[in-house]
Amino acid sequence: MPYAAEGRIGQDPIPGGIAITDEQYQQALAGQLDGLHVQIIDGVFFVGPKPEPEPEPDPEPTPEQLLAQRLLASNSQYEQATAALTADYPQLEKDTWPTQDAESSAWLLDPLGASTPWIDRAAAVRGLDREEYLRRTLVKARQFVIMSAWLTGRRQGYEDAIKDGSDPVLDYQLPVEVLLELQAVQQTVMTAPTAQLKEALA
Repeated sequence: MPYAAEGRIGQDPIPGGIAITDEQYQQALAGQLDGLHVQIIDGVFFVGPKPEPEPEPDPEPTPEQLLAQRLLASNSQYEQATAALTADYPQLEKDTWPTQDAESSAWLLDPLGASTPWIDRAAAVRGLDREEYLRRTLVKARQFVIMSAWLTGRRQGYEDAIKDGSDPVLDYQLPVEVLLELQAVQQTVMTAPTAQLKEALA
């Protein structure tokens, strides 16, 4: 009586094998000539393509690799969050922000005597009152400081936690208290009397 086991057939008993019929034996011989594979699945004889080997499991990351992965994930989310703050502005306009900030800050310190040539021209071309433009610039500058400081502090906190061995759940969404602070800045800058604006923002 013929026998079969995983990848083998023979006329003598095979350890771990099962008895098969003469017809199955001939089927197995023909299959092996065609490059097929004898299989015993749950005690049932099959002839078919050789099964693909199970992929080796990925090795467990080392502590150093885990640290690097977590830091990379945090930094990537931080970069996405900070990039979103300026995503709607072309680069040339962003290049003018230091000038706008300097001129609006000078106006805040000296509303009557400050020289603001860049803002004067941009406001005139845009069709805005000069003071309206200056106030809008102050709002954006103050809000950017608040948002960038919160996001950077958040990233640094995650970095400290990760280096201490923790795996924090990353969340770079601005919380409600920060959103309310941004609204308060806009309300203050846009409504406070010019003479009192410096004190209101102190």
